[in-house]
Amino acid sequence: MAGAVTDSFHDLSGLERAVVDLVRVGVRGHGAGVRQLASRLMRSVPTGVQDVESFRDAVHEAIAAGSDSTALRYVSGTVPTEGDTAHPLVDIDLVPDGEGLVLSTQVMGDLVEVLQERRRADELRRAGAGPTRTLLLSGPPGVGKTMTARWLAQSLQLPLLSLDLSSVVSSYLGTSGRNIKSVLDYAKSGPCVLLLDEFDAIAKRRDDDSDIGELKRIVNVILVELDRWPDTSLLIAATNHPQLLDTAVERRFDRSLTLSLPADEERRAILDNLSTGFEGVDTDALILATQLTSGTTSSDLTRCWSLAHRRSILNGSTVTDELLSQLARHVSRAGPHRDKLFLTMRDTLRMSNRQIAALVGVSHPTVAAGIKRAEGVQRDGGARQRSYVATTSRQRRGTET
Repeated sequence: MAGAVTDSFHDLSGLERAVVDLVRVGVRGHGAGVRQLASRLMRSVPTGVQDVESFRDAVHEAIAAGSDSTALRYVSGTVPTEGDTAHPLVDIDLVPDGEGLVLSTQVMGDLVEVLQERRRADELRRAGAGPTRTLLLSGPPGVGKTMTARWLAQSLQLPLLSLDLSSVVSSYLGTSGRNIKSVLDYAKSGPCVLLLDEFDAIAKRRDDDSDIGELKRIVNVILVELDRWPDTSLLIAATNHPQLLDTAVERRFDRSLTLSLPADEERRAILDNLSTGFEGVDTDALILATQLTSGTTSSDLTRCWSLAHRRSILNGSTVTDELLSQLARHVSRAGPHRDKLFLTMRDTLRMSNRQIAALVGVSHPTVAAGIKRAEGVQRDGGARQRSYVATTSRQRRGTET
């Protein structure tokens, strides 16, 4: 039944899903969640809305009409706080948004399998094998670990609870174990997805003599909690430094996935997702942007696109022009890579030397000279390739003789 509901949710249009999300948050009595969803709807108007500006104005007026005294309250549990203060230890997102997640085919396959296990949880339990309860995500910053948690929570239609372990340890040293335990107990009180970010801050190797005893005791607490974690909720731990984790902790996770920097195909998919809904997007420009962003993270691409969007509004230009401009400015001032960029912009984007110069921020004679050098490299490279093939062919014939 849960699987059918989740599948039906993804089959809905953008506007229909927004209504379903709003109902789900409202019945749970969480005013902050309703305002959060409303703000998101203003930023990204769902498909199906005819008059975008009127819709945004109406939603804004609806938010402004509310007040703290009449706001709905989150009543499914008492959010744990630090000591006698009102500072919450965990962030709650009742409408997590993981749209646009792009990872390698292998990792996405594993994540889809996690969803399938949840949808067939009863069948797995009857066979003596429950669904994945705990998941460890590792990889460099910006590759999508937090977005993955949002995507899983959204797909399962569960609230996302997030705890930044590095801030808990640094701010509340001496009571860290108690605080973490209270968050874990709270997360187990109802179905949810719990994200433990910066997991290496507490689950370090217990043979690390530089750590104080407090952290070593926390590792023992985590070991017990991982073993006892219920399969009604999904615990996700994220780390940028998996080599720092205690080996006993790492083995306690049902699954461990490594997220890497996006390859060409994945960066193109990310740019395609970011450009959805924008007018005047040049497909060739996205291809060039993909080539220029090798070694960047999905987070880097999102920031670049957001900056290009803001600049396009201020300068009255297209988003893709602004995107290429900021990417091109990061290319070294001189060298074969920049020369090839000039040549590609001319041949692929059909831009004049003056247009390229204005976009990159150099003089048009500089562009002309760079294109000439790049063309020479292409000709020389082709000649060398033909010479190599001919020489290899003669050698092969001589060997056969």
